[in-house]
Amino acid sequence: MGRILPLCVAILLMVGSALSAPRWQKLFDGKSMNGWRLMAVHGGRGGVWTVEKGALVGNQDTDHTGGLLGTERKFSDFEIELEFQADYPVDSGLFLRTRDDGMGYQITIDYRDGGYVGSLYAPAAGGFLVQYEDWQKAYRKTGWNKLKVRIEGRPARITAWLNGVKTIDYQDREERYPREGYIGLQVHGGEGAWGENSRVRFRNIRILELGR
Repeated sequence: MGRILPLCVAILLMVGSALSAPRWQKLFDGKSMNGWRLMAVHGGRGGVWTVEKGALVGNQDTDHTGGLLGTERKFSDFEIELEFQADYPVDSGLFLRTRDDGMGYQITIDYRDGGYVGSLYAPAAGGFLVQYEDWQKAYRKTGWNKLKVRIEGRPARITAWLNGVKTIDYQDREERYPREGYIGLQVHGGEGAWGENSRVRFRNIRILELGR
């Protein structure tokens, strides 16, 4: 009896810890855009988004404008993982703590001449906060790429990995954006016919909220 009680207590503690531990949640069910909405920003209606073969597929609108596909709810401190595949050329990105006007931290997926994948851009800062020059060594031109990002605190600490390679480890010194904001997937607008044939795809999007 003396051994059973401590064992039961230990089991209860383990179960309680497991129940209270943060859990990964799917942001995309692979079938629909439930939980997402078009954000008519950056001069466009939000871009053209469809669900194809288990992936969210983004493209420019017919007038070459873009926009964001944003989450319906806001998030604060979290880790997010996803897989993406970009045709060439495509200018896209993952937006963090996005305001209603579409401004937020951006992890770049700019797969064009002179572009950067896995760098950190902030319009409120007037441009790049981090430019990772060696992204092409980690990037897969064919197949799927894995992107993992962690953001916490305010001013924000942002870390990102492209296919397991750390491309961003940045501690901001300014409170550029609110503590909570939307997560956004971008299709950048621009002139030229590239948007008619080039697309960006996202799948296996999941989030781990921190501090809850």
